[in-house]
Amino acid sequence: MTTSWKPHGGYLDKQVAIVDGTTGAQRTFADHHKTIGGLAAALRDDMDIQETDCVALYCPNHVDYLPTALAVSLTGAKLTPINPLYTQHELGTILERSRSSVLITHHRLLDVALQSASQSKFVKHVIVLTDHGEAIPEGTIHLDSLRNHPQTLHCTVAQVHKQTDTHPFLLPYSSGTTGLPKGVCLSHRNLVANLLQYDEVEGIIFAPDQKVISPLPFFHIYGFLASLLYSAYKGITLVTTSGRFDLEEFCKLVEQHRPSRAHLVPPILIGLGKSPVVDQYDCSSIRVISSAAAPMGPETEDAVQKRLQCTVKQAWGMSELSPLGTVNSDFNTKSGSVGPPVSSTYAKIVDKHGYSLGPHQTGELLIKGPQVMMGYLDDPEKTAECLTESGWLRTGDVAYYDEEGFFFITDRIKELIKVRGYQVAPAELEALLLTHEAVNDTAVIQVEDESAGELPRAYIVLENNEGSQATTATVIYEWVKERVAPYKRLDGGIEFVDAIPKSASGKTLRRILRDRVKAATDL
Repeated sequence: MTTSWKPHGGYLDKQVAIVDGTTGAQRTFADHHKTIGGLAAALRDDMDIQETDCVALYCPNHVDYLPTALAVSLTGAKLTPINPLYTQHELGTILERSRSSVLITHHRLLDVALQSASQSKFVKHVIVLTDHGEAIPEGTIHLDSLRNHPQTLHCTVAQVHKQTDTHPFLLPYSSGTTGLPKGVCLSHRNLVANLLQYDEVEGIIFAPDQKVISPLPFFHIYGFLASLLYSAYKGITLVTTSGRFDLEEFCKLVEQHRPSRAHLVPPILIGLGKSPVVDQYDCSSIRVISSAAAPMGPETEDAVQKRLQCTVKQAWGMSELSPLGTVNSDFNTKSGSVGPPVSSTYAKIVDKHGYSLGPHQTGELLIKGPQVMMGYLDDPEKTAECLTESGWLRTGDVAYYDEEGFFFITDRIKELIKVRGYQVAPAELEALLLTHEAVNDTAVIQVEDESAGELPRAYIVLENNEGSQATTATVIYEWVKERVAPYKRLDGGIEFVDAIPKSASGKTLRRILRDRVKAATDL
Protein backbone atom coordinates (compact mmCIF):
# COMPACT_ATOMS: atom_id res chain seq x y z
CA MET A 1 0.00 0.00 0.00
CA THR A 2 2.81 2.39 0.85
CA THR A 3 6.37 2.28 -0.42
CA SER A 4 8.84 5.17 -0.14
CA TRP A 5 5.90 7.50 0.48
CA LYS A 6 7.61 10.76 -0.39
CA PRO A 7 4.73 12.37 -2.28
CA HIS A 8 5.41 13.57 -5.79
CA GLY A 9 9.19 13.53 -5.43
CA GLY A 10 9.07 15.98 -2.54
CA TYR A 11 8.13 19.05 -4.59
CA LEU A 12 4.86 19.37 -2.68
CA ASP A 13 6.48 19.24 0.77
CA LYS A 14 5.37 22.74 1.71
CA GLN A 15 1.87 22.43 0.30
CA VAL A 16 -0.97 21.98 2.75
CA ALA A 17 -2.25 18.42 2.52
CA ILE A 18 -5.23 18.70 4.87
CA VAL A 19 -7.14 21.33 6.83
CA ASP A 20 -9.54 20.63 9.69
CA GLY A 21 -12.14 23.38 9.48
CA THR A 22 -13.41 22.58 12.96
CA THR A 23 -10.13 22.97 14.89
CA GLY A 24 -8.13 25.05 12.42
CA ALA A 25 -5.31 22.46 12.45
CA GLN A 26 -3.50 21.65 9.21
CA ARG A 27 -0.63 19.51 7.93
CA THR A 28 1.70 19.77 4.94
CA PHE A 29 2.79 16.81 2.85
CA ALA A 30 6.20 17.05 4.55
CA ASP A 31 4.44 16.72 7.92
CA HIS A 32 2.73 13.57 6.66
CA HIS A 33 6.03 12.09 5.48
CA LYS A 34 7.67 12.70 8.84
CA THR A 35 4.78 11.21 10.84
CA ILE A 36 4.54 8.12 8.66
CA GLY A 37 8.24 7.28 9.02
CA GLY A 38 8.41 7.91 12.74
CA LEU A 39 5.21 6.14 13.72
CA ALA A 40 5.92 3.14 11.47
CA ALA A 41 9.35 2.69 13.07
CA ALA A 42 7.88 3.01 16.57
CA LEU A 43 5.21 0.41 15.83
CA ARG A 44 7.73 -2.01 14.38
CA ASP A 45 10.76 -1.49 16.63
CA ASP A 46 9.31 -0.31 19.96
CA MET A 47 5.94 -2.06 20.02
CA ASP A 48 6.95 -5.18 18.08
CA ILE A 49 4.12 -4.92 15.55
CA GLN A 50 4.42 -7.77 13.04
CA GLU A 51 2.75 -8.56 9.71
CA THR A 52 0.14 -10.69 11.47
CA ASP A 53 -0.89 -8.02 13.99
CA CYS A 54 -3.74 -5.52 13.92
CA VAL A 55 -3.85 -1.86 14.94
CA ALA A 56 -7.17 -0.18 15.80
CA LEU A 57 -7.79 3.48 14.94
CA TYR A 58 -10.62 4.87 17.07
CA CYS A 59 -10.64 8.53 16.18
CA PRO A 60 -12.76 11.28 14.59
CA ASN A 61 -11.50 12.97 11.43
CA HIS A 62 -8.06 14.33 12.20
CA VAL A 63 -5.19 15.91 10.28
CA ASP A 64 -2.98 12.95 11.29
CA TYR A 65 -5.48 10.25 10.28
CA LEU A 66 -3.84 9.51 6.91
CA PRO A 67 -0.20 9.28 8.07
CA THR A 68 -1.33 7.11 10.97
CA ALA A 69 -3.07 4.71 8.60
CA LEU A 70 -0.16 4.62 6.15
CA ALA A 71 2.35 4.06 8.94
CA VAL A 72 0.45 0.90 9.88
CA SER A 73 0.50 -0.23 6.24
CA LEU A 74 4.31 0.07 6.15
CA THR A 75 4.64 -2.43 8.98
CA GLY A 76 2.49 -4.99 7.13
CA ALA A 77 -0.07 -5.03 9.94
CA LYS A 78 -3.83 -4.66 9.47
CA LEU A 79 -5.60 -1.41 10.32
CA THR A 80 -9.16 -1.50 11.62
CA PRO A 81 -10.79 1.96 11.54
CA ILE A 82 -13.53 2.30 14.16
CA ASN A 83 -16.52 4.63 14.40
CA PRO A 84 -15.68 7.31 17.02
CA LEU A 85 -19.33 7.26 18.16
CA TYR A 86 -19.02 3.67 19.36
CA THR A 87 -19.67 2.95 23.01
CA GLN A 88 -17.33 1.03 25.29
CA HIS A 89 -19.19 -2.20 24.53
CA GLU A 90 -19.10 -1.67 20.75
CA LEU A 91 -15.43 -0.67 20.78
CA GLY A 92 -14.57 -3.64 22.97
CA THR A 93 -16.28 -6.00 20.55
CA ILE A 94 -14.20 -4.75 17.61
CA LEU A 95 -10.96 -4.85 19.63
CA GLU A 96 -11.58 -8.47 20.54
CA ARG A 97 -12.74 -9.63 17.12
CA SER A 98 -9.83 -7.91 15.36
CA ARG A 99 -7.34 -8.94 18.08
CA SER A 100 -5.85 -5.43 17.99
CA SER A 101 -2.63 -5.10 19.98
CA VAL A 102 -2.34 -1.31 19.59
CA LEU A 103 -5.20 1.17 20.01
CA ILE A 104 -4.73 4.63 18.49
CA THR A 105 -7.31 7.13 19.69
CA HIS A 106 -8.10 10.82 20.20
CA HIS A 107 -7.79 12.66 23.49
CA ARG A 108 -11.53 13.43 23.53
CA LEU A 109 -12.30 9.69 23.38
CA LEU A 110 -9.89 8.57 26.09
CA ASP A 111 -12.51 7.66 28.70
CA VAL A 112 -14.14 5.08 26.44
CA ALA A 113 -10.86 4.02 24.83
CA LEU A 114 -9.03 3.34 28.10
CA GLN A 115 -11.94 1.45 29.61
CA SER A 116 -12.13 -0.80 26.56
CA ALA A 117 -8.35 -1.23 26.39
CA SER A 118 -8.16 -2.20 30.06
CA GLN A 119 -10.69 -4.98 29.48
CA SER A 120 -9.04 -6.27 26.29
CA LYS A 121 -6.71 -9.25 26.44
CA PHE A 122 -4.98 -8.07 23.25
CA VAL A 123 -4.33 -4.30 23.56
CA LYS A 124 -0.80 -3.60 24.83
CA HIS A 125 -0.28 0.04 23.84
CA VAL A 126 -2.49 3.14 23.53
CA ILE A 127 -1.34 6.00 21.30
CA VAL A 128 -3.13 9.35 21.54
CA LEU A 129 -3.72 12.02 18.90
CA THR A 130 -4.49 15.54 20.13
CA ASP A 131 -5.69 18.74 18.50
CA HIS A 132 -3.28 21.20 20.09
CA GLY A 133 -0.80 19.15 22.14
CA GLU A 134 -3.13 18.53 25.07
CA ALA A 135 -1.78 16.55 28.05
CA ILE A 136 -2.56 12.83 28.10
CA PRO A 137 -2.72 10.27 30.93
CA GLU A 138 0.35 8.46 32.19
CA GLY A 139 0.77 5.09 30.52
CA THR A 140 -0.38 6.31 27.12
CA ILE A 141 1.87 7.45 24.27
CA HIS A 142 1.59 10.84 22.56
CA LEU A 143 1.79 10.66 18.77
CA ASP A 144 3.95 13.81 18.80
CA SER A 145 6.64 11.91 20.71
CA LEU A 146 6.96 9.37 17.88
CA ARG A 147 7.37 11.70 14.89
CA ASN A 148 11.15 12.05 15.42
CA HIS A 149 11.97 8.37 15.84
CA PRO A 150 15.72 7.81 15.27
CA GLN A 151 15.10 4.88 12.89
CA THR A 152 12.39 5.99 10.46
CA LEU A 153 10.68 3.46 8.21
CA HIS A 154 9.68 4.52 4.71
CA CYS A 155 9.42 1.25 2.83
CA THR A 156 6.77 -1.43 3.22
CA VAL A 157 8.16 -4.59 4.78
CA ALA A 158 9.34 -7.11 2.20
CA GLN A 159 6.80 -9.77 3.13
CA VAL A 160 3.92 -7.63 1.83
CA HIS A 161 5.49 -7.24 -1.62
CA LYS A 162 5.41 -11.00 -2.10
CA GLN A 163 1.66 -11.26 -1.50
CA THR A 164 -0.10 -7.96 -2.15
CA ASP A 165 -3.25 -9.77 -3.27
CA THR A 166 -3.48 -12.01 -0.20
CA HIS A 167 -2.01 -9.81 2.53
CA PRO A 168 -4.78 -7.79 4.23
CA PHE A 169 -4.25 -4.15 5.11
CA LEU A 170 -7.62 -2.54 5.87
CA LEU A 171 -10.14 -4.24 8.15
CA PRO A 172 -13.32 -2.14 8.33
CA TYR A 173 -16.17 -3.71 10.25
CA SER A 174 -19.74 -3.84 9.01
CA SER A 175 -22.45 -2.16 11.04
CA GLY A 176 -23.63 -5.54 12.25
CA THR A 177 -27.28 -4.96 11.38
CA THR A 178 -27.84 -8.68 10.89
CA GLY A 179 -25.78 -9.99 13.81
CA LEU A 180 -22.24 -9.45 15.07
CA PRO A 181 -20.15 -7.02 12.99
CA LYS A 182 -18.07 -8.66 10.26
CA GLY A 183 -14.47 -7.72 9.51
CA VAL A 184 -14.04 -6.97 5.80
CA CYS A 185 -10.53 -8.04 4.73
CA LEU A 186 -9.16 -5.69 2.06
CA SER A 187 -5.73 -6.46 0.67
CA HIS A 188 -3.07 -3.99 -0.42
CA ARG A 189 -3.94 -4.94 -4.01
CA ASN A 190 -7.67 -4.32 -3.40
CA LEU A 191 -7.06 -0.75 -2.27
CA VAL A 192 -4.39 0.15 -4.83
CA ALA A 193 -6.57 -1.25 -7.61
CA ASN A 194 -9.59 0.75 -6.45
CA LEU A 195 -7.51 3.90 -6.08
CA LEU A 196 -6.38 3.52 -9.70
CA GLN A 197 -9.91 2.69 -10.85
CA TYR A 198 -11.10 5.91 -9.23
CA ASP A 199 -8.24 7.83 -10.83
CA GLU A 200 -9.24 6.48 -14.25
CA VAL A 201 -12.46 8.48 -13.89
CA GLU A 202 -11.42 11.44 -11.75
CA GLY A 203 -7.75 11.94 -12.60
CA ILE A 204 -8.19 13.83 -15.83
CA ILE A 205 -9.87 16.78 -14.14
CA PHE A 206 -7.73 17.05 -10.99
CA ALA A 207 -5.10 19.80 -10.94
CA PRO A 208 -2.62 20.46 -8.08
CA ASP A 209 -4.16 23.85 -7.31
CA GLN A 210 -7.62 22.37 -6.69
CA LYS A 211 -9.14 21.69 -3.31
CA VAL A 212 -11.68 19.10 -2.21
CA ILE A 213 -14.04 19.52 0.71
CA SER A 214 -15.27 16.39 2.45
CA PRO A 215 -16.99 16.16 5.85
CA LEU A 216 -17.28 12.39 5.35
CA PRO A 217 -16.02 10.28 8.29
CA PHE A 218 -12.60 8.82 7.56
CA PHE A 219 -13.35 5.58 9.39
CA HIS A 220 -15.87 4.89 6.63
CA ILE A 221 -14.37 3.42 3.47
CA TYR A 222 -15.93 6.09 1.21
CA GLY A 223 -14.29 8.93 3.12
CA PHE A 224 -11.06 6.97 3.58
CA LEU A 225 -10.36 6.12 -0.05
CA ALA A 226 -12.21 8.71 -2.16
CA SER A 227 -11.48 11.74 0.03
CA LEU A 228 -8.49 11.10 2.30
CA LEU A 229 -6.31 8.70 0.32
CA TYR A 230 -7.09 9.97 -3.17
CA SER A 231 -6.50 13.64 -2.32
CA ALA A 232 -3.05 12.79 -0.99
CA TYR A 233 -2.34 10.57 -3.99
CA LYS A 234 -3.11 13.51 -6.30
CA GLY A 235 -1.23 16.04 -4.16
CA ILE A 236 -4.19 18.33 -3.54
CA THR A 237 -5.52 19.97 -0.38
CA LEU A 238 -8.38 18.28 1.47
CA VAL A 239 -10.68 20.39 3.65
CA THR A 240 -12.55 18.37 6.27
CA THR A 241 -14.32 18.72 9.62
CA SER A 242 -13.88 16.79 12.85
CA GLY A 243 -17.06 17.73 14.69
CA ARG A 244 -20.70 16.92 14.15
CA PHE A 245 -21.81 17.98 10.69
CA ASP A 246 -23.35 21.44 10.51
CA LEU A 247 -24.62 22.77 7.20
CA GLU A 248 -23.82 26.38 8.00
CA GLU A 249 -20.26 25.51 9.05
CA PHE A 250 -19.88 23.59 5.79
CA CYS A 251 -21.04 26.57 3.73
CA LYS A 252 -18.65 28.86 5.65
CA LEU A 253 -15.74 26.55 4.84
CA VAL A 254 -16.69 26.50 1.16
CA GLU A 255 -16.72 30.30 1.10
CA GLN A 256 -13.41 30.47 2.97
CA HIS A 257 -11.38 27.78 1.17
CA ARG A 258 -13.00 27.86 -2.29
CA PRO A 259 -12.92 24.11 -3.05
CA SER A 260 -13.89 23.08 -6.57
CA ARG A 261 -15.17 19.62 -5.62
CA ALA A 262 -17.16 18.17 -2.72
CA HIS A 263 -17.68 14.59 -1.51
CA LEU A 264 -21.05 14.34 0.21
CA VAL A 265 -23.95 12.03 1.06
CA PRO A 266 -27.66 12.44 0.20
CA PRO A 267 -28.78 13.96 3.54
CA ILE A 268 -26.31 16.81 3.04
CA LEU A 269 -27.47 17.36 -0.53
CA ILE A 270 -31.06 17.53 0.67
CA GLY A 271 -29.98 20.39 2.94
CA LEU A 272 -28.08 22.10 0.14
CA GLY A 273 -31.18 21.92 -2.01
CA LYS A 274 -33.67 23.15 0.57
CA SER A 275 -32.07 25.08 3.46
CA PRO A 276 -32.22 28.90 3.42
CA VAL A 277 -28.78 28.91 5.11
CA VAL A 278 -27.13 28.16 1.78
CA ASP A 279 -28.16 31.52 0.32
CA GLN A 280 -26.13 33.35 2.99
CA TYR A 281 -22.76 32.07 1.68
CA ASP A 282 -20.81 32.08 -1.55
CA CYS A 283 -20.62 28.45 -2.69
CA SER A 284 -19.91 29.29 -6.32
CA SER A 285 -16.44 27.68 -6.28
CA ILE A 286 -17.94 24.19 -6.22
CA ARG A 287 -18.11 22.78 -9.72
CA VAL A 288 -18.75 19.09 -9.00
CA ILE A 289 -20.40 17.28 -6.09
CA SER A 290 -19.98 13.50 -5.77
CA SER A 291 -22.59 11.64 -3.75
CA ALA A 292 -22.49 8.05 -2.52
CA ALA A 293 -23.28 5.79 0.49
CA ALA A 294 -27.04 5.85 -0.18
CA PRO A 295 -29.38 6.14 -3.20
CA MET A 296 -30.52 9.62 -4.22
CA GLY A 297 -33.42 10.52 -6.47
CA PRO A 298 -32.97 12.75 -9.53
CA GLU A 299 -35.17 15.40 -7.91
CA THR A 300 -32.55 16.09 -5.22
CA GLU A 301 -29.80 16.12 -7.85
CA ASP A 302 -31.70 18.64 -9.95
CA ALA A 303 -32.52 20.90 -6.99
CA VAL A 304 -28.85 21.19 -5.94
CA GLN A 305 -27.58 21.62 -9.50
CA LYS A 306 -29.99 24.46 -10.17
CA ARG A 307 -29.28 26.17 -6.87
CA LEU A 308 -25.47 25.91 -6.88
CA GLN A 309 -24.99 25.87 -10.66
CA CYS A 310 -22.76 22.80 -10.41
CA THR A 311 -22.71 19.18 -11.52
CA VAL A 312 -24.04 16.56 -9.11
CA LYS A 313 -23.05 12.99 -9.85
CA GLN A 314 -23.52 9.73 -8.02
CA ALA A 315 -21.27 6.77 -7.34
CA TRP A 316 -21.97 3.44 -5.68
CA GLY A 317 -19.94 0.98 -3.70
CA MET A 318 -19.60 -0.88 -0.43
CA SER A 319 -16.89 -1.83 2.05
CA GLU A 320 -16.55 -5.22 0.34
CA LEU A 321 -15.53 -3.38 -2.87
CA SER A 322 -12.79 -1.20 -1.34
CA PRO A 323 -15.34 0.61 -1.90
CA LEU A 324 -15.95 1.75 -5.49
CA GLY A 325 -18.06 -0.27 -7.94
CA THR A 326 -19.66 2.28 -10.27
CA VAL A 327 -19.26 6.01 -10.82
CA ASN A 328 -20.38 8.76 -13.21
CA SER A 329 -17.67 10.78 -14.91
CA ASP A 330 -17.77 14.57 -15.10
CA PHE A 331 -18.23 14.32 -18.87
CA ASN A 332 -20.96 11.70 -19.04
CA THR A 333 -23.29 11.94 -16.05
CA LYS A 334 -26.76 10.48 -16.05
CA SER A 335 -29.30 11.80 -13.54
CA GLY A 336 -30.50 9.25 -11.00
CA SER A 337 -27.82 6.74 -12.02
CA VAL A 338 -24.76 5.67 -10.02
CA GLY A 339 -22.89 5.39 -13.32
CA PRO A 340 -21.27 2.54 -15.24
CA PRO A 341 -18.85 0.05 -13.62
CA VAL A 342 -15.31 1.30 -13.02
CA SER A 343 -12.48 -0.08 -15.15
CA SER A 344 -11.51 -3.78 -14.94
CA THR A 345 -14.90 -4.52 -13.37
CA TYR A 346 -17.77 -6.76 -14.44
CA ALA A 347 -21.33 -6.15 -13.26
CA LYS A 348 -24.53 -8.07 -13.86
CA ILE A 349 -28.12 -8.20 -12.64
CA VAL A 350 -29.56 -11.60 -11.70
CA ASP A 351 -33.00 -12.86 -10.70
CA LYS A 352 -33.73 -14.93 -7.60
CA HIS A 353 -32.62 -18.07 -9.43
CA GLY A 354 -29.27 -16.56 -10.41
CA TYR A 355 -30.08 -16.04 -14.10
CA SER A 356 -28.71 -12.89 -15.76
CA LEU A 357 -31.23 -10.21 -16.69
CA GLY A 358 -31.26 -7.69 -19.51
CA PRO A 359 -31.60 -3.88 -19.53
CA HIS A 360 -34.33 -2.33 -17.36
CA GLN A 361 -34.97 -5.64 -15.55
CA THR A 362 -34.63 -5.36 -11.79
CA GLY A 363 -32.70 -7.89 -9.74
CA GLU A 364 -29.67 -8.28 -7.49
CA LEU A 365 -26.44 -6.56 -8.52
CA LEU A 366 -23.33 -8.76 -8.67
CA ILE A 367 -19.78 -7.38 -9.09
CA LYS A 368 -16.47 -8.97 -10.07
CA GLY A 369 -13.12 -7.17 -10.18
CA PRO A 370 -9.72 -6.62 -8.51
CA GLN A 371 -11.32 -4.48 -5.79
CA VAL A 372 -13.53 -7.32 -4.43
CA MET A 373 -12.56 -8.15 -0.85
CA MET A 374 -10.60 -11.22 0.24
CA GLY A 375 -13.48 -12.22 2.51
CA TYR A 376 -14.70 -11.75 6.07
CA LEU A 377 -12.16 -12.23 8.86
CA ASP A 378 -12.51 -15.65 10.51
CA ASP A 379 -15.96 -16.14 8.96
CA PRO A 380 -15.85 -18.55 6.00
CA GLU A 381 -19.60 -19.19 6.22
CA LYS A 382 -20.54 -15.52 5.75
CA THR A 383 -17.86 -15.19 3.08
CA ALA A 384 -19.34 -18.10 1.11
CA GLU A 385 -22.80 -16.52 1.33
CA CYS A 386 -21.73 -13.42 -0.58
CA LEU A 387 -18.72 -14.55 -2.66
CA THR A 388 -19.25 -17.13 -5.38
CA GLU A 389 -16.58 -19.67 -6.29
CA SER A 390 -15.94 -17.76 -9.51
CA GLY A 391 -15.33 -14.48 -7.65
CA TRP A 392 -18.67 -12.67 -8.02
CA LEU A 393 -19.75 -10.57 -5.04
CA ARG A 394 -23.44 -10.70 -4.21
CA THR A 395 -24.05 -7.12 -3.16
CA GLY A 396 -27.56 -7.44 -1.75
CA ASP A 397 -28.54 -4.30 -3.66
CA VAL A 398 -31.55 -4.22 -5.96
CA ALA A 399 -30.68 -2.53 -9.24
CA TYR A 400 -31.06 -2.41 -13.01
CA TYR A 401 -29.04 -1.04 -15.92
CA ASP A 402 -29.98 0.69 -19.16
CA GLU A 403 -28.86 0.15 -22.75
CA GLU A 404 -25.80 2.37 -22.23
CA GLY A 405 -24.55 0.37 -19.24
CA PHE A 406 -25.52 2.90 -16.56
CA PHE A 407 -26.69 1.32 -13.32
CA PHE A 408 -29.55 2.45 -11.09
CA ILE A 409 -29.79 1.33 -7.45
CA THR A 410 -33.36 0.99 -6.22
CA ASP A 411 -32.99 -0.55 -2.76
CA ARG A 412 -31.61 -3.29 -0.54
CA ILE A 413 -33.05 -6.80 -1.02
CA LYS A 414 -33.77 -7.23 2.69
CA GLU A 415 -35.62 -3.91 2.88
CA LEU A 416 -38.06 -4.40 0.02
CA ILE A 417 -41.69 -4.20 1.13
CA LYS A 418 -43.96 -6.95 -0.20
CA VAL A 419 -47.56 -5.79 -0.53
CA ARG A 420 -49.91 -8.54 -1.68
CA GLY A 421 -47.02 -10.06 -3.65
CA TYR A 422 -45.93 -6.74 -5.18
CA GLN A 423 -42.48 -5.39 -4.33
CA VAL A 424 -42.23 -1.81 -3.10
CA ALA A 425 -38.82 -0.12 -2.78
CA PRO A 426 -38.67 2.21 0.25
CA ALA A 427 -36.12 4.41 -1.54
CA GLU A 428 -38.60 5.06 -4.35
CA LEU A 429 -41.26 6.36 -1.97
CA GLU A 430 -38.66 8.34 -0.02
CA ALA A 431 -37.45 10.05 -3.20
CA LEU A 432 -41.03 10.96 -4.06
CA LEU A 433 -41.81 12.32 -0.59
CA LEU A 434 -38.72 14.53 -0.67
CA THR A 435 -40.18 16.40 -3.62
CA HIS A 436 -43.08 17.60 -1.43
CA GLU A 437 -42.44 21.17 -0.35
CA ALA A 438 -43.29 20.44 3.29
CA VAL A 439 -40.99 17.41 3.67
CA ASN A 440 -37.44 17.92 4.96
CA ASP A 441 -36.47 14.27 5.43
CA THR A 442 -38.16 10.89 5.42
CA ALA A 443 -37.80 7.13 5.80
CA VAL A 444 -40.17 4.39 4.70
CA ILE A 445 -40.38 0.93 6.28
CA GLN A 446 -42.70 -2.05 6.17
CA VAL A 447 -45.29 -2.85 8.86
CA GLU A 448 -47.10 -6.15 9.10
CA ASP A 449 -50.68 -6.37 7.88
CA GLU A 450 -52.97 -9.38 8.15
CA SER A 451 -54.50 -9.10 4.68
CA ALA A 452 -51.69 -7.47 2.63
CA GLY A 453 -48.73 -9.12 4.37
CA GLU A 454 -46.85 -5.82 4.61
CA LEU A 455 -47.68 -2.16 4.06
CA PRO A 456 -45.46 0.94 3.62
CA ARG A 457 -45.25 3.37 6.54
CA ALA A 458 -43.56 6.77 6.22
CA TYR A 459 -41.71 8.65 8.95
CA ILE A 460 -41.46 12.31 8.02
CA VAL A 461 -39.52 15.34 9.26
CA LEU A 462 -41.36 18.49 8.19
CA GLU A 463 -39.68 21.68 7.06
CA ASN A 464 -39.23 24.20 9.86
CA ASN A 465 -41.73 26.84 8.77
CA GLU A 466 -45.30 27.64 9.72
CA GLY A 467 -46.89 26.40 6.51
CA SER A 468 -45.05 23.08 6.50
CA GLN A 469 -45.64 22.43 10.19
CA ALA A 470 -49.37 22.68 9.58
CA THR A 471 -49.27 19.86 7.02
CA THR A 472 -51.34 16.85 8.07
CA ALA A 473 -50.85 13.15 7.45
CA THR A 474 -53.99 13.15 5.34
CA VAL A 475 -52.58 15.81 3.03
CA ILE A 476 -49.38 13.79 2.55
CA TYR A 477 -51.29 10.55 2.04
CA GLU A 478 -53.53 11.99 -0.64
CA TRP A 479 -50.59 13.66 -2.37
CA VAL A 480 -48.72 10.34 -2.58
CA LYS A 481 -51.89 8.49 -3.60
CA GLU A 482 -52.15 10.62 -6.73
CA ARG A 483 -48.63 9.69 -7.81
CA VAL A 484 -48.20 5.95 -7.19
CA ALA A 485 -49.82 2.60 -7.94
CA PRO A 486 -52.40 1.46 -5.38
CA TYR A 487 -50.07 -1.05 -3.69
CA LYS A 488 -47.47 1.70 -3.07
CA ARG A 489 -49.84 3.93 -1.08
CA LEU A 490 -48.85 4.73 2.49
CA ASP A 491 -51.51 2.48 3.96
CA GLY A 492 -49.20 1.50 6.81
CA GLY A 493 -49.49 5.02 8.19
CA ILE A 494 -47.61 8.31 8.36
CA GLU A 495 -45.79 9.52 11.47
CA PHE A 496 -44.15 12.90 11.95
CA VAL A 497 -40.82 12.78 13.81
CA ASP A 498 -38.07 15.19 14.79
CA ALA A 499 -35.28 13.27 13.04
CA ILE A 500 -34.61 10.23 10.87
CA PRO A 501 -31.98 7.85 12.31
CA LYS A 502 -28.82 7.84 10.18
CA SER A 503 -25.47 6.09 10.22
CA ALA A 504 -22.26 8.12 10.28
CA SER A 505 -21.99 7.70 6.52
CA GLY A 506 -25.47 9.12 5.94
CA LYS A 507 -27.39 5.91 5.35
CA THR A 508 -30.94 5.80 6.66
CA LEU A 509 -31.15 3.27 9.51
CA ARG A 510 -34.56 1.81 8.76
CA ARG A 511 -33.88 -1.09 11.11
CA ILE A 512 -34.12 1.30 14.09
CA LEU A 513 -37.58 2.34 12.98
CA ARG A 514 -38.56 -1.30 12.44
CA ASP A 515 -37.32 -2.11 15.95
CA ARG A 516 -39.53 0.66 17.35
CA VAL A 517 -42.55 -0.77 15.58
CA LYS A 518 -41.77 -4.27 16.86
CA ALA A 519 -41.31 -3.01 20.43
CA ALA A 520 -44.63 -1.17 20.30
CA THR A 521 -46.37 -4.25 18.89
CA ASP A 522 -44.97 -6.48 21.62
CA LEU A 523 -46.33 -4.30 24.42
